Amino acid sequence: MDLAIRRILQEPDIRAARYELFATEFSSPVTIVVHVDFLKPGEAKIVEGRKGMAPSRSLREFPLIVETDRAKLTFILNGAVGAYHEENAFFSKGPEFTKGNPVATNPAVKGNRFWGEFNLEPGIAGISQLGRTRLFPYAAVSYMITGRNASDIYTNGGALYGAFERLYAGILIPRIGKNKDINIDLSAGRQFFQLNDGFLIARFSGSANAGERASVYLNSRTTFQMTGLMKIHKGKFSLDGFYLEPQELFKDRQTNTRYLGGTLNYNNNKNLDAGISYISVPYSAASYSTPQGNRAKKGMYIINPKLWVTDMAGTGIFLKSEYAFQSHTSEDMRSNAWYIGAGIRKKDWKFRPSLYYRYAYMKGDDSTTQRYERFDPVLTGGLGNWVQGINFRKLVGSGNIISHRVELKTNLSKVFELTLDYFFLQADSYSNIGGLAPISRLKAKNFGQEVTLGTRYFLNDHFMLLTVFSWAKPGEAIEQAFDEPVYNWLSLQASLFMFF
Repeated sequence: MDLAIRRILQEPDIRAARYELFATEFSSPVTIVVHVDFLKPGEAKIVEGRKGMAPSRSLREFPLIVETDRAKLTFILNGAVGAYHEENAFFSKGPEFTKGNPVATNPAVKGNRFWGEFNLEPGIAGISQLGRTRLFPYAAVSYMITGRNASDIYTNGGALYGAFERLYAGILIPRIGKNKDINIDLSAGRQFFQLNDGFLIARFSGSANAGERASVYLNSRTTFQMTGLMKIHKGKFSLDGFYLEPQELFKDRQTNTRYLGGTLNYNNNKNLDAGISYISVPYSAASYSTPQGNRAKKGMYIINPKLWVTDMAGTGIFLKSEYAFQSHTSEDMRSNAWYIGAGIRKKDWKFRPSLYYRYAYMKGDDSTTQRYERFDPVLTGGLGNWVQGINFRKLVGSGNIISHRVELKTNLSKVFELTLDYFFLQADSYSNIGGLAPISRLKAKNFGQEVTLGTRYFLNDHFMLLTVFSWAKPGEAIEQAFDEPVYNWLSLQASLFMFF
């Protein structure tokens, strides 16, 4: 975008140009708005030269090393620090809910647990035009250190861990074709990927952060262990292809699951965004647990149409929906999941309020049939749209779930956002094999409800404070899984993020 802005500034009648980024959710697709100022009659044009620390010999331009009309080289420096307080985590049944989990060396029980986490990610990234061609190779590399000072809700004691985070290269081929409206982007390596807003594949699920990686709440590591990405954009249409290998936690317990797929999408850049995606599993050592025995995950595939409509007829009303048909090339497996959400966002009102309701469904298995019907949510979750309860996601985030979400959001100022979320969670089926041990066979379908209050405050362009207050009440499905009482789960979180 910085190089694109410099290209706009080369036009003889343009005086200034800049861009802004907007996102309606923490991990939603980003909207880019470009602002252009034209020269006034008689006003002289000022041509911007090289900038950055190298030409200016000043640290004031950090992290930019150098930027010209054809290239950019910059340092990466991201980081975060957070403090977390949990009361009655896992509804006071940590050992039971984490049974068999190798990272759960000290799971939380009734009472309080407090700890802190941090991360620091230095790196370097650059892009440059090859001569006078339309080829722009680019690359990035970064190293991340994460740490925890005491036991989190799973793992005993403090920890410190370091490893490469970003490590990728690619080539951008813009403005080709007869009308110069075709753009191609090819890349591979350790990098980020997300499908739509994370319903099936979220960028926060590309890596592992628990145990020795010491970042279970900051969720610092988000790059996939390996990606191959292809993006072709022409006018209002785009065609994307992806190959994904998530980063798994333990070297001796690798499932080596790979995902291969693509998306054909139409976006009129006004109010309509529609597309269809295909996701397949060409290889995996993982399996699904069923009453009839294990079934291979290798061969599973999903067909996923999407329809998003924003600001209908200028009213501020918006609609979001996706459907996922899931089947298998060799196993008797068929399932589906979908969501539909509608809301209203009033940008011209004071505090820019929005109200949103979403119904989401992930099918459960019928244990009386031979066919396996429990939906595999692939790589959903992480942060943002598809955390169906900050606390509940740790227990019931693996299919067989019906959720109601009501969200009220407002901007108290340009830099301060407040969000209130309510979730009501149920099971679709009493058979819950594939879920956590205490709730693998349900006596009731009501998992419970959760209320979450979150704030985002941007101190400036480089620092953002995130706070979360979340209260979860267990329903009959969890209460009846134990002979002893279970308790409400309270979570308090405060995280400060730095991004350069």
